[in-house]
Amino acid sequence: MLAKSVIEPCIASDSCLSYLLYRLPWDSKISETAFRFRVNVSDLLAANSIDLNQPNQILPEKSFVKVPVSCSCVDGIRRSLSTHYTVGATDTLMSISEVYGGLVSAEQIRSANGIDAQHTLASGQSLAIPLPCTCFNNSNNGAASVYMSYVVQGGDALTRIAAEYDVTISNLENINGLGQSQIYPGDILAIPLASCSSANLNWYNESLIVPNGSYALTANNCIKCGCRPTDLSLDCSPSEIVDKCSHLQCKNSNLFIGERHENHTTSGCNVTACIYRGHLGGKIFRSLVNSTDVKCLGNQNQLAGSSMESPTSSYVAPYLSPSPLLSPSQYSHSAKTHSLGVLLNSSYANRHSDGLSDGYGSEPSELRSPSNFDNDTSRR
Repeated sequence: MLAKSVIEPCIASDSCLSYLLYRLPWDSKISETAFRFRVNVSDLLAANSIDLNQPNQILPEKSFVKVPVSCSCVDGIRRSLSTHYTVGATDTLMSISEVYGGLVSAEQIRSANGIDAQHTLASGQSLAIPLPCTCFNNSNNGAASVYMSYVVQGGDALTRIAAEYDVTISNLENINGLGQSQIYPGDILAIPLASCSSANLNWYNESLIVPNGSYALTANNCIKCGCRPTDLSLDCSPSEIVDKCSHLQCKNSNLFIGERHENHTTSGCNVTACIYRGHLGGKIFRSLVNSTDVKCLGNQNQLAGSSMESPTSSYVAPYLSPSPLLSPSQYSHSAKTHSLGVLLNSSYANRHSDGLSDGYGSEPSELRSPSNFDNDTSRR
């Protein structure tokens, strides 16, 4: 039976962040898997919530890894063409297809590279690998989402997949154009992943979307943003992996990005937080935000995202836009047991340039100079 997959028509030249859920054919280092898909190692680590200092961590055969790719509009349909494969002496189109875990067929590789049936592959030849992806405007029923391509395994059922990713069966059926809930090994499903978005935050020169359970780096790797699982809001703080990062402290305050000061009151807790607001060139924009919570978290001065920073937490961070060849991070940590295999939690964020605006949350915003982000104190 011919495997099925969803095809998203498109007319624009834009691209989006998309994931591939890749089943390792053999034991592999993170860095080896990144090279296989031509993505940046740090992007792969971020997508799977693995510590940035562990690029050579070895993952066992049959583990599932989330691979972030840039999903483009090519000849009227969505697909990723940033992955290339160098042919070895004994390679065939079928063996190359198997390297990518069923995400692409031998016939699709043949078609993408204009190879006729009589053509013999040459050692050293470079082949474009067309990989499945979808954007659907990064939305699922109005909620921010990043879509992941998943190859159905033997024994899978739509009910189990839906439960695993907290979506309804009817939602999966509608997205994938399934007339019924019957799926077969080799089918490729598009699965929406609940994500955090900066769409309503009015950041300067930047827009991020990060799937829940992942992190990403932005602002020249100076800032690490997470997707807070409790309310799906972005939570950003210094990444601490780059030595020379400036503009991390809010003006007229001793607070750095991601830190908050709490003041107990009879009615609750007054909070002042230093918030990340985007970046331009080498400058990072930030502002102080005042809010009132029902109760204080308990620390007078703490990182807002501190509870999510351990390797075993569901921390998410912003993602750098992928380069044309290598990585989603040039484009704009905890492993959990998955009922379909060993799945590494992941996240990724894309970014693009937009207009200058200020404001946070639901507060009205005013156009102003980017430098005023450093002095802004707003209520939420």
